[in-house]
Amino acid sequence: MIYEKEKRYIIPFDDVPSKRAKMPEISIEERKGNFKEVELGFPEEVAIKEAKRCLSCRRCLGCALCWAECKPEAIDFSMSDEEIVLTFDEIIITDGLENAFYPIREELGYGKYANVITDLKLERMLGETGPTDGLIMSPLDGSIPKKMVFIQSYPEGDHITSSLIYGINEAIIALNRIDDLEVNLISPLTEQFKKEYLPQVEKIQRLKITEGIAESVEQNGMMLTINYSVNGDKKKEEADLVVILTKPKESEYIQRIKSYI
Repeated sequence: MIYEKEKRYIIPFDDVPSKRAKMPEISIEERKGNFKEVELGFPEEVAIKEAKRCLSCRRCLGCALCWAECKPEAIDFSMSDEEIVLTFDEIIITDGLENAFYPIREELGYGKYANVITDLKLERMLGETGPTDGLIMSPLDGSIPKKMVFIQSYPEGDHITSSLIYGINEAIIALNRIDDLEVNLISPLTEQFKKEYLPQVEKIQRLKITEGIAESVEQNGMMLTINYSVNGDKKKEEADLVVILTKPKESEYIQRIKSYI
């Protein structure tokens, strides 16, 4: 049976070739006490299969209905197949939803204590469209932290400078959100950071930079105790919330894309 819609005749089909793919999600149990993405996204093969599903007709009859209804005029029947070679000076590849980083040392308490989070989770927390609407709170009890400590997950590597800058930017936002918050950032400092950034960072009120190495984090009641060393001297610091500065790692997706370049 042919029926009319908006002055166009559409033929309904009963033979749907494939059902819409269901978006994979993490379980309800996995969502508790963290900021993990609920929707995982389609694997590449499923995404390709979804893209091949026709939006309405499901098989072309040459009726030109799609061309008539496409207001942006994206459909061009006169276009022929062609191979285009593009040349670029630089190619920027983004991870999308996947933020991969090297495993965090067990003694730093990540995954063991709820109020030990990564810089990536803090970024989501700071976002006004994030899970807490931009409110900074301890995942342990929902309280607003008065003392935050940033620590490096890996005290060596070429990521240190960029990691420090990332952490400081997050700390500045947090300090602007919470009036009585104090932040200490414990990390080795590169010569580049000391020369180009440290003089400006030291002017930021309520932000302290400690050149040291975090060794372990322990839960002490509702507080966390950070054990660290400065030039070999053992020290301790307490905090409501510990933020671990991660060491970025290329995801399998990025490695696969690079293999094509």
